Amino acid sequence: MEILISGASTGIGKACAVHMARLGHNVWASVRSQKSFDEITRLNVKGVQPLFLDVTDENSVREGLSTVIKKAGTLHGLVNNAGIAVGGPIEGVTLDDWRRQFETNVIGLVSLTQAALPLLRESKGRIINMSSISGRFAAPFMGPYSASKHAVEAISDSLRREMVPFGVHVAIIEPGAIATPIWDKARTEGMEKSAKFSSAVSAAYGARLEKFRLRIEEITRQAAPMSVVTGAVEHALTSPRPRTRYPVGKGIKTLAILTRVLPDPWLDRISR
Repeated sequence: MEILISGASTGIGKACAVHMARLGHNVWASVRSQKSFDEITRLNVKGVQPLFLDVTDENSVREGLSTVIKKAGTLHGLVNNAGIAVGGPIEGVTLDDWRRQFETNVIGLVSLTQAALPLLRESKGRIINMSSISGRFAAPFMGPYSASKHAVEAISDSLRREMVPFGVHVAIIEPGAIATPIWDKARTEGMEKSAKFSSAVSAAYGARLEKFRLRIEEITRQAAPMSVVTGAVEHALTSPRPRTRYPVGKGIKTLAILTRVLPDPWLDRISR
């Protein structure tokens, strides 16, 4: 099976690339920098091939898919994993940061999917979109990230229904807190941006933001291992009966159910 995984330089993407390659598949691990390309090469895992591809650059997407076509001739699986996490009070997050969040997590996902679909229709392949439990439950100060993942959920549902006549299956992975560098990076960037909030925003949200930061650190220490995500991706790509959604992580299945059955005021209390 030929598989393309975006955002494979670190974290979940890298772990999925290695996992699927060790199962005997050929994996195109997309990266944006020469440093990441060299790091993937040094892994020396049979079946993992680094590929220059930036989902926010249409030319890069076209060139990346062209490389896959030239060398493999086909594509059986696409894992849309590339993503960033922008947080902060909606009042304080700059519009540039909102755009950056959506360019990567939403527009980039659509761009790569559009480019890959002709190959996937031909092979009756599979698409796995990396969402988040935040796509179902939007916590305070996670507005940009949650909004992007809500969009991924909607896009995935619509795409799944569009692909039925072609035999292409679309699945969504919905991780909770996973031991991955994205949250370390988001926390560092968040603290840097907090220092740049206006005095009015800092006065209004400062104390709650600090509590939120401490809570995120606590959740990160209890994060589930990467294997819960790689296992879900494996099932979505290879099972004869793949699911449409895979909520994974500690307590995430329960939270996913609660978001469907509890009234909003109750969910607001849980959030607080």
